[in-house]
Amino acid sequence: MPPEQNSTQQTMEQPQEPFTPYEQSTQPTTQKIGKFRGSKMVVMQSWGLLKQDKEILWFPILSSIVSIIAFVTFALLFFVFIMQSDINAFNDTSTQVGTLDYVVALVYYTMMFFIVNFFQAGIYIIAHGRMNGSDLTFSDGIRGAQQAVGKIFVWSLISATVGVVLRAIADRSKLIGKIIVALLGAAWNILTYFSLPALVIGKASVLDSFKVSATTIRKTWGETIIINIGVGLFFGLITFFILILGVVVIIFAPIAEVVFPVIALTIISMICISVISSALGAIFKLALYEYAQTGKIPQGFSQELIENAVKVGK
Repeated sequence: MPPEQNSTQQTMEQPQEPFTPYEQSTQPTTQKIGKFRGSKMVVMQSWGLLKQDKEILWFPILSSIVSIIAFVTFALLFFVFIMQSDINAFNDTSTQVGTLDYVVALVYYTMMFFIVNFFQAGIYIIAHGRMNGSDLTFSDGIRGAQQAVGKIFVWSLISATVGVVLRAIADRSKLIGKIIVALLGAAWNILTYFSLPALVIGKASVLDSFKVSATTIRKTWGETIIINIGVGLFFGLITFFILILGVVVIIFAPIAEVVFPVIALTIISMICISVISSALGAIFKLALYEYAQTGKIPQGFSQELIENAVKVGK
């Protein structure tokens, strides 16, 4: 049975807690929202969807685990085959960066980009289902990502290539050149902000995903990026508070029975915050993409928030 039919049957047999859309009006809102309030609204409304599909959290968790395993494996292979198991090579600063170094970097970047993009695609699929009234499962997300695996790989390769080219230019540039390269990198990230949703949800080709993303960016206000930065600062402050709290506890109770549990809890808390922040960011990005493409407010998001982030009718 196709995932859509299976999900519909599960929804009919086991009623879910309603995911109530905010009241929507036919007239566009004009009142601007502040950056702090906008960031808070993004977190709260994205959290509302996340509570309905808690399996979404498994995607950033698995992404982190697989990334760590891939990094360790790649580092070992690099040490054995490229450095010939010579530990002293790490201290050799006279070696110039050559073509082989950039090839290795390209392989590494492609691998890491692919892992992150693959699992983020799973988030988009489940969140897209919820925004359109379907109750998809973790398996549905994985299957959907697998169906787009070829395009995800090509997109990851292109992103990695751009990263390596910019790095090569930066390595051969002075301060001004490095600043220009950094600005070019930021511009690339902004212009391709919606490329992955276009690939996975919009079923666009890799080439068309660039066009869709650029068009969608033109519809979004500059404050969209600022709001997302605000969300990052929101979770950054929480992380900072946890770190300070852990340090204070260790200072006032410097005994092993306290220090090790506090360190463990601090690390676990930071991982949890990172996972939640990643999931919420992907959900809100998809909500903006959905509205920019369809003109409809996604279920669970307020018209005030979405229309303040996207130019209506443009």
